[in-house]
Amino acid sequence: MKRLSLLSTVALLLLAPALALAAPVAGTYTTADLGGQLLTGRASTGRTGINSGLPHVMHGQSWNGSALGTQWELRCAVENSPFGVVDNRVSGTGTVVYTSTFTGGQFELFNTGGAWGDGVANLGTTVVISTVQYVNIGNVSTPVASVINANTAGDFGGGCTLTFVISNGTGVGETTSLDLSIVKPANYPTFLDASCAAAAANQQFGSWGNTLTSTMRIDCSVPATPATWGAVKNIYR
Repeated sequence: MKRLSLLSTVALLLLAPALALAAPVAGTYTTADLGGQLLTGRASTGRTGINSGLPHVMHGQSWNGSALGTQWELRCAVENSPFGVVDNRVSGTGTVVYTSTFTGGQFELFNTGGAWGDGVANLGTTVVISTVQYVNIGNVSTPVASVINANTAGDFGGGCTLTFVISNGTGVGETTSLDLSIVKPANYPTFLDASCAAAAANQQFGSWGNTLTSTMRIDCSVPATPATWGAVKNIYR
């Protein structure tokens, strides 16, 4: 009986590395530009009208250069109120800062063997700040560049929390009634509706862009302490 118990314990130890990946792992993780292994991403924000319309629904996914969502996904964060606008332009030239506040949604880390483990965090508030640069061209204030910064926080459960920060994101495209030929490319995340389902074919409205520099922090209140082989041998002496 003692030998059987020992064999059972050894089997559990052999399974421990696989089981450990079934939960997030505390630490700070970054994208390659900061020396880490997190993938950059792509994002879309769906809306009910071609130019505007609430709610706005965020959908972000990791991007490995050919496929979406192989490492992480942010989905279903919803903005139900108009975004804030601060217009700093003078004579048509300058910046306009748009601040969006989303609530709810989930952030999922997939089990890919990453040092951060895996899990699903329920999100609280996600703030997205878009700074658009305008230049007066022919007496028309024309947008020429944009930078996007964002942050979100959530709870994995089991004592582990998430903070995820994006900086230096870029806007790529947006639907507009001025040019009906502009549509979201297929290699950007699906537009979602308020129920978190894929938006209907006649509701493919919104904006899309790239997330570049990211930092993810996972904090766990009770870090796991793995058993050692030496400790097991002491138990069964």
